[in-house]
Amino acid sequence: MLTGRDKAYRWSASCGWAAFDVLARVVVAAAVLWCFSISASAQTKSETRGTQTAGPAVKQANSKSAAGREAKGKPVAGGSCDFGVVVTTGDEFTVQTTGLTIYQYKKVVVPIPGWGLKDLIFARTRAAIPAGVSVLRIPYNPAKFPPRDESKDTLKDRLFRDLDAELSGYMREVAKGTNCRHYIQILNSISPIGTSNYTVRGFGILNQDVVLGRRIFLYALAFIRIFDGRDFSVVRQSSALINLHHSLVVQRLLGRLVGGPYRELPAESFPTRPEDAAENPALRDGVRAMLTESLDKTLPLLLGVRSAARQSGAKER
Repeated sequence: MLTGRDKAYRWSASCGWAAFDVLARVVVAAAVLWCFSISASAQTKSETRGTQTAGPAVKQANSKSAAGREAKGKPVAGGSCDFGVVVTTGDEFTVQTTGLTIYQYKKVVVPIPGWGLKDLIFARTRAAIPAGVSVLRIPYNPAKFPPRDESKDTLKDRLFRDLDAELSGYMREVAKGTNCRHYIQILNSISPIGTSNYTVRGFGILNQDVVLGRRIFLYALAFIRIFDGRDFSVVRQSSALINLHHSLVVQRLLGRLVGGPYRELPAESFPTRPEDAAENPALRDGVRAMLTESLDKTLPLLLGVRSAARQSGAKER
């Protein structure tokens, strides 16, 4: 039988457990509320981070979309393209005479803006690039790029001249303001005349005044360079050729007079006055025909069918 003291102790213990139970429930409830609070805060921060990364994700998607548009041949705003094409040949035709002595040497450069050679070169280049690939024609202003002063071309300059760096810097300036994966430059090629010290360049007609009579040659010499659009390094280059079976070196050993397309004409084809050449349809059509054939044969090789590096022995400027 419990005494009064035992009853008081049991009652006190019961009250203590009841108080502890209430306190425990309060603590549990607080812990639950705290967990919900942490979860909600974490979710809010996660949503905030998701919002912050949405921008780059959209930019990446836009970038992929832009790449898709370029692949389909639709140029992207801001000068973006797969191929940027710049024609630097100039609208000039050279009427030149050489002989056994320096006194027979004559050279006159005639303007030929009406021949449409630049438009022809771009058209043939565009035709050689696969359909669906974006192409941008880049205007060229020769006044911004004065020719190199060859009188300062000393032996030291030749030994330490970094031609690759010069070419990269030159094309970087020409293509400024555009953003293309590759750049194609069509320029004049230059070639020696046989074994002589004379040269021919670009488009023109040559009168070889020799002992046994005159020989007249019409020529169309172009050179092709393809640059990487990222660092403007030269990827491939070659003279534009019609005969692709032999390198220029082999062609010279076989007795070819000029390193590039040329044909012999009758003696009367040589203009009496150099300026008459600009109005001569036969000379114009002959140059256009050789230029078209050489570009149509050489450009596809440089653009990926097979390398034409073995045909790149001509000098160019």
